[in-house]
Amino acid sequence: MSLQAKVIQLKLEAAMAVRVANGWQKLIDTHGEVNATDFYSKHLGLNHLEKKSVTWEGLTLYREPKEHEKLCLKSIAQAQESGKESVGQVLLSAREELIDQGMKKVKKLDSSTYHELVINVTKDTTSQLKSELETVLLKGKSLVISELSRQKAADDPEIDDDDEEEVDHLSDLTGARVANDVQSRITAAITRFALLGLVGSALYDAVRNEVETGSVSYVDRAAQGATNKVLNFGRAKEARARKEDWTTVEYSAILDSNSCDPCASQDGEQASDESDLTPTPNPDCLGTDLCRCFHVFIYERAAA
Repeated sequence: MSLQAKVIQLKLEAAMAVRVANGWQKLIDTHGEVNATDFYSKHLGLNHLEKKSVTWEGLTLYREPKEHEKLCLKSIAQAQESGKESVGQVLLSAREELIDQGMKKVKKLDSSTYHELVINVTKDTTSQLKSELETVLLKGKSLVISELSRQKAADDPEIDDDDEEEVDHLSDLTGARVANDVQSRITAAITRFALLGLVGSALYDAVRNEVETGSVSYVDRAAQGATNKVLNFGRAKEARARKEDWTTVEYSAILDSNSCDPCASQDGEQASDESDLTPTPNPDCLGTDLCRCFHVFIYERAAA
């Protein structure tokens, strides 16, 4: 190995060591040194940390469910998970296309213009994403119909103009979000590796390898966020159309087993109008896209 190659290798190893060290420091800051040490030395995983939660019919919940929540919990949880899966598959495919697009474009730039890299999702991806989100929206509507009309036949939900507008908006934002994430990862990687001395094919191979093998958690978060947003939009839209079928709406944070303070503080809040409650997903949730809060619509019979 030449001395220059050795220098580059050492720089790469040093950069990786800093990233690993920062990762462990974050674990220490978040969970304390004792728990982080157990995670490191005993390979326990973060699931050894104490949690305040209960188990109900296979679901890990923040607290014991109320009777009206038992009627919808499993269906909402399943809709959130299946929606995240279907939307996530579209976004993962988009990620691969965006990486290819980004690598082709970045090769036409020089080090002074890497920051000008711009990539976009294809029309086909946007169309697929819209289709999956419409399915989630319809599921949100049908869940409310099921909850309010169990003992009688109910009309199937439909997509109207307002729904189309919401789905179009969310599809565009979600696609742009993933494109921006891939774009920023390519830009950051190529700048860092160029500073370490890599050039030509070695530079582009290093960038592609890092971006392709790196974490896809940002795709999961985008899929979860879009799913929960459109699912709750569908629920709210159907509930407004069936206002005569319910009397009270309640905020529920039960599906997040470790509910954060902003969500936990709203848990159980009730109103006669949904607009009087904090929206779901909660915009102040510390988990941001991972917020699984929802509104429950309750029919209470008048006293005789």
